Amino acid sequence: MRAGVLYTASCIVAIALLGAIAWSFLDGPARQAMIVSAGIAVAVQVVAFGVARLLLRKNVMLGWGLGSGLRFVVLVVFAVIMARTARATMTPALLSFVGFLFVTTVIEPIFLKQ
Repeated sequence: MRAGVLYTASCIVAIALLGAIAWSFLDGPARQAMIVSAGIAVAVQVVAFGVARLLLRKNVMLGWGLGSGLRFVVLVVFAVIMARTARATMTPALLSFVGFLFVTTVIEPIFLKQ
């Protein structure tokens, strides 16, 4: 339980830092798309971490693989939705989403050990 809370807090901090850096390079609609990407990324990461943590004792690679599969499926669905609804902001939304997922996935093993 403690590892999940710490990982969630770390995800929020990492995403907030990345978002703050990207904020100055984006205009209004792109900023909104980045905020949506950030919210979805946090939710996906928390669920993926929960799956990996649940399968930690049985098969850590299976848990991490399922989490990666979940991330990929959500990325594809998000890309399709963005392509159909918000073409103008699709690029910043997808780039920020992938960046958020990458950085928070890299820090995940630190919290799986706890």
